[in-house]
Amino acid sequence: MFSYQHRYHAGAFADVHKHLVLVALIKALQKKPTPFAVLDLLAGEGLYDIQSKESQKTGEFKQGFSKILAVEHAPTLIQNYIDIIAAYNPTDNKHIYPGSPGFAVKCLRDNDQLLCVEAHPQAITQLKKHFRRHPQVHIHERDAYEALKALIPFKEKRGLILIDPSYEVKTEYKDIAKALKSAFDRFAQGTYAVWYPILPENHHQQLLQGIQRSELTKVWYCEWTPLKKAPEKGLQASGMVIVNMPFQVDRELKDTFAWLNKHVYKQGVFKEGWI
Repeated sequence: MFSYQHRYHAGAFADVHKHLVLVALIKALQKKPTPFAVLDLLAGEGLYDIQSKESQKTGEFKQGFSKILAVEHAPTLIQNYIDIIAAYNPTDNKHIYPGSPGFAVKCLRDNDQLLCVEAHPQAITQLKKHFRRHPQVHIHERDAYEALKALIPFKEKRGLILIDPSYEVKTEYKDIAKALKSAFDRFAQGTYAVWYPILPENHHQQLLQGIQRSELTKVWYCEWTPLKKAPEKGLQASGMVIVNMPFQVDRELKDTFAWLNKHVYKQGVFKEGWI
């Protein structure tokens, strides 16, 4: 169950997709003055060093955030993304890549909070190390699905729940759809963001079909394929499902990825729509 280590994949194109969506959603929450909470259900280590042997072994970051750092005249969302990475890298050597908690904490205001859940022994140790000095970050070592039941609704009455599994267990595609509906029934005000991989086996269709059958409303999805030739094995594209999409954020993301596809990846494809 704990064989997956994200440090092999940190900063890959799937992270670019996921974290641009994450920043856009949190920025939308900031438009109201009342406080909010962010719940990162599978938080990982929080920060990653792409100079590590694991990252260097795969080199996936080269097709991800490394391609974006040098762009000029980028749209606001991409510039926000670049600025957050720069905050963790005070020198020109940009070797620290923030995971979802790293991006989220930089977007919090003084009265907002971040709840991080992680059960992997190695990841939780690093997560605690990286964020022990952040009073707004609350770390929980527990099962993600149990935490989803225990930690919502938020006392702030609004916020974002990020669900980003490794999908090591194939039943997770169906389990997440059920957990999402259960969570929404208890906290309908929340915005829910679920990441999923697009693999040759197309297991993600089970997730999308489960969400369709759940009769959740205001559900938007987007899938990004930045590479001209998808690999025969492994990750081909990255997908996100958003429940309770904030007003006009879908349009911002569509425009942002259209810019990325044109100016950075040249041949990328961005597919989106309402479920």
